Amino acid sequence: MDPVPGGDSALLDPALICAVDLGGTFTKMALVDAAGGVLAEDRVPTYLSAREVGDDGSGSRDWLAAEMARFVDASLPALPGRAVTGFGVVVPGIVDRGVVVAAANIGWYGMPLAAGLSERLGLPGGVDHDVRASGRAEWQLGAGRGVQNLMFVPLGTGIAAALVVDGRLLRADGYAGELGHIPVPSAGDTRCACGATGCLEIVASAAGVERTFARLTGRTMTTPADKVAGLARSGAPAAVKAFTLAGTALSEALLTALTLLGPEVIVIGGGLSGAADLILPTVEDYLTAHLAFQRRPRLAVAEFGSRAGVVGAALVGRELIAAAR
Repeated sequence: MDPVPGGDSALLDPALICAVDLGGTFTKMALVDAAGGVLAEDRVPTYLSAREVGDDGSGSRDWLAAEMARFVDASLPALPGRAVTGFGVVVPGIVDRGVVVAAANIGWYGMPLAAGLSERLGLPGGVDHDVRASGRAEWQLGAGRGVQNLMFVPLGTGIAAALVVDGRLLRADGYAGELGHIPVPSAGDTRCACGATGCLEIVASAAGVERTFARLTGRTMTTPADKVAGLARSGAPAAVKAFTLAGTALSEALLTALTLLGPEVIVIGGGLSGAADLILPTVEDYLTAHLAFQRRPRLAVAEFGSRAGVVGAALVGRELIAAAR
């Protein structure tokens, strides 16, 4: 297993965290060392028990605990001298102090996940929001290391943000960072799945790029965003327009956010970060034209890629374990 690059502290600390990035479709698990190195990893389909009659989501919690135990037992024999001392789990939705307030994709509402997993695994640990944890990974170990003010913006099926101000990760009881639901002129009056109109993610998410391309071409079949990106690089007009619109909309939202928060760095992650070459030039040009007194942020692409969630989950676990000592 190739480790994520990190410092030498991992050589001095044998303790590992069982880190989990729980998604609505797949769940990623990893054993992560103190430097953010991924020493073992696995991916399994997520079991959504809330879809079954009479289940309040506790079935998914128990399934997760069993999968984590299985993964640890299967992985540790290949890592002599190492021990798992805790866990960190990240989920999509609103999370506050270890309780999943709402995670619609999983079917959890008011789920005390951290306490439930600790009881079943016999280990201390923590639970946090997936984007916030990924942002922590990029801030502390990745593309944003060394700064005190940062925005991490993953562009995927939806859009959110992790916000670091004066060296503190903003939480607001789990509600901070819903960048994808800032209204922007480029989205017009199109209604978002959230119920509002004109939200950023309508046009700037991967799904938004796909919708724009379909509208411009009249296609009824969805063309995946990565395929649209390839077409844009070859000069296909509709594909170029779809990414230009996404970049412009993102710029409009970022201008509002950076005026309020003053980030030194904006890190772009998520699946659509693979098309950063098609999006970031538009953002750079927009900021050049519209910034006045605001600090101009450096734009960067996330370093951890698909591993950001598990690396961030490990950081969440380590922090909460240390705080409890």
